[in-house]
Amino acid sequence: MTRASSTAPTLGFDAVWNGDGFVGHTVFEGTSTLRRVDAARADREVGGTLFPRLVDHHTHLGLTDPGLLFANGITEAIDLGWIPEVAAAWLPDRPGHPLVHMAGALITAAGGYPVNAGWGPPGSSAEVADAAEAVEAVRVQLIRGASRIKVTLNSDAGPTVDDATLLAIVVEAHSAGFPVTVHAQGAGQVSRALDAGADQLAHAPFSEPLDDSTLRRAVDKGMTWVSTLDIHGWGTPTPDFHTAVDNIHRFTALGGRVLYGTDLGNGPLAVGVNERELRALSQAGLSEVQLVRSIAGESPADTIGPRFSWVPTPPPSTGSAVDTLPTWLASARGHTVTTILGASE
Repeated sequence: MTRASSTAPTLGFDAVWNGDGFVGHTVFEGTSTLRRVDAARADREVGGTLFPRLVDHHTHLGLTDPGLLFANGITEAIDLGWIPEVAAAWLPDRPGHPLVHMAGALITAAGGYPVNAGWGPPGSSAEVADAAEAVEAVRVQLIRGASRIKVTLNSDAGPTVDDATLLAIVVEAHSAGFPVTVHAQGAGQVSRALDAGADQLAHAPFSEPLDDSTLRRAVDKGMTWVSTLDIHGWGTPTPDFHTAVDNIHRFTALGGRVLYGTDLGNGPLAVGVNERELRALSQAGLSEVQLVRSIAGESPADTIGPRFSWVPTPPPSTGSAVDTLPTWLASARGHTVTTILGASE
């Protein structure tokens, strides 16, 4: 882009993530948002590395501090289950907070997970008995601001909705143009989610090793998995951790896409970019580009804002980055144009 006549300041960065990799020195202009311009020098050389966004695809913001999450690098948070009226208050753009998307209440069977799990307050689950109630529950979440629907299929912790009800949830959400995320836990629950046409798993499968045919079906259907590896031991890997890592390794080898997500609020997780989660994804076989894409996405970087993430140093050198990327990414901080100027002084 060529710079038009403007009084907006120009800012130079050592590198910027453009969805495919890191581009070297890049100049942006802007006041509330940043727009890339063709310029060799900037009014202010900020340095470091600019990310248009860093996303945690699985959070429970009612159990954490959204302001701290943004300060520590996460610019966009997907809330996968809370009281919809409370979660809706997080949706408006708020300075110093991440952009929020919500699922509203988790749709589950009567008495199903997480109704009696202890972590979700009354109203954070929508219990349904049949397809008609499920359709109504989907509509209620969407009316209240949900941009996706979440269903729990946790046969390890209680009853689950039957196949007809599950299909009704997916069909209703899809008819309105919204995706469905499934918490699949227990033997056969991933296959049930695939059979119903669900778009995403809220956790990389951890309760059973998946056979190759199931993995291929997930890839062919374009299903994404949210990683949430660090919840399995919080730094001390459990058998579930190893099962999830192995499933991810074979899923991505077939072309599957895994998204960075932490299940923030579930135990002693870092509030911000989680180095352990990223390191576990590296252990699961993600390449350098796949690892960054899992959290930073694939969008180009021509226009950025009003919030973005910044690492104060250039990217690690290619080839060594699989080992160094997690620590480096964990140094990211959330910023606006105004705050980045102060941080780089």
